[in-house]
Amino acid sequence: MRTLTLALILATGPVVAQWQKLPPMPTPSGGFSCGADEKGILVMGGTNWEGGTKQWLQSISRFDPQTMRWDTLASLSAPLAYAMCSAWQSDDSLVILGGSNGQAPLQKIIIVAQAKPAAESLPALPQTLVLSAGGIVKDDFIIVGGTHDAANVEGFTRHTLALNLKTKALTTLPDYPGKAFGLAACAVLGTELFVFGGANWNAETKAVANTATSYAFDNTAKQWRKLTPYPLAARGPTAVALDEHHIYIAGGYGGEPEGFLSTAFIYDRRSDSYAPATPLPYAATVGLVRRDGFVYCFGGEDKMKSRTAAAWRLRVADLLK
Repeated sequence: MRTLTLALILATGPVVAQWQKLPPMPTPSGGFSCGADEKGILVMGGTNWEGGTKQWLQSISRFDPQTMRWDTLASLSAPLAYAMCSAWQSDDSLVILGGSNGQAPLQKIIIVAQAKPAAESLPALPQTLVLSAGGIVKDDFIIVGGTHDAANVEGFTRHTLALNLKTKALTTLPDYPGKAFGLAACAVLGTELFVFGGANWNAETKAVANTATSYAFDNTAKQWRKLTPYPLAARGPTAVALDEHHIYIAGGYGGEPEGFLSTAFIYDRRSDSYAPATPLPYAATVGLVRRDGFVYCFGGEDKMKSRTAAAWRLRVADLLK
């Protein structure tokens, strides 16, 4: 039934936008942090595989949309993957929260301004945060779900927190209403954080189970509201806001037999509905960034124990036709 459902989804809706192939990233990577700055798009940290061994990365690369070139910049102070990354408009910077260095989860924040990372410890942070969902609403970094350690998927939580980036005050918010989860897609529209799909831990089967459950948290009202479920049960999809009403959600891992996905949808918050959208140019758990009228798609896990260096972009206006 799942295979039939996916086939029906893939067969619906016209493909309008066309992806443009870009020069590949300097290094294949997945699980990295990425975001736009004043000169281009930064890709920071992540993981890849060499000779059957997982490598944890600390490099910072920037793609320049004007020259269509990649530059390797100063590295992070330590390897970092599976963190949350969001743009902080008030400080014109990118903020990376939590994650792991491959040896242990990290209990810190990294603020990247003008491609120069400055790490700060946050002793008030009550827990390590890996595979969580989150995004910045004004000066609050909303954090939900995830686990204390990337190796502990049994430890997925429903906890929701707000870290004020100016005062460093941490506030406990109402728990996520669904099951404890990680590996969800997330994006911010206005005062709300939207969370789509992801994975739960099934205690009976002792295995990870993909979910389509979706919710939005309003940081003004301090409450959750249930959304129409994502059309696929998938973990590791990625979301990016296209404008004040629409979110592009794509990729991830659908389990067996679906495997890695290129399938994509556009969510409209006004109607709480999804429409089939131009799929990713390849099936993977990717990084997506919107900058200057384009959605950029970078790297990701494309097979088990494999990472890609692929880079593509397409116009937001074509996606929204």
